[in-house]
Amino acid sequence: MWLITALLVVVIFLLLVVIMDTAMKLALMITTLYNYDTKKLFIPAALTVALWAILLFGCYNSINASLNNNAVDVIFAMIFDRTLVQEYQGILLRSLLSTFLIGTLLQSFTYYTVNINYQKITGTVRFSLKKVFRKMYKKIFKRDFQNKGTDSLSEIQRGPKKLTFVRAIITSVISMLITIVLCYLLFMVGTLLSEKFINIF
Repeated sequence: MWLITALLVVVIFLLLVVIMDTAMKLALMITTLYNYDTKKLFIPAALTVALWAILLFGCYNSINASLNNNAVDVIFAMIFDRTLVQEYQGILLRSLLSTFLIGTLLQSFTYYTVNINYQKITGTVRFSLKKVFRKMYKKIFKRDFQNKGTDSLSEIQRGPKKLTFVRAIITSVISMLITIVLCYLLFMVGTLLSEKFINIF
């Protein structure tokens, strides 16, 4: 059972990373006019998902403490009795809005990881390993290793201009809006599919 739960958590995490990656890619295209590679956005997207998981966990604890540890019961009761929404909307809105604002601000810092030149890092590591291998080859075979390539890092292509703090905040806000729209669309599609599935049986 724990294996199925772990696999489910991994699948959900990867699904959220893909959604966040797509939202981040579109937002960066708007703010920087540069089409970032999807692989380059994996780390920022994963960090963003982890950040929101922590913030939402804190938001839940805050709501739970305000409702005397009955948050789950109250939320489920709201589904069947909409009048309870007005009674508890102050507590819910205060916690959710503060989490949203703090998360949007902190999310802009995770976006700074797009400034990391991963191609340069991998090129440097590859160059260092090649240098070590050449020395070992020279000591073993008593002759230099003939390399037809180049040892310089000049072939590494330059990336986009570094993301500024202002653009990071704007990108964070835009990506949040895109993420909310995508999640809403996925929720609506899931609802329609579940209704059709129920009607079949």
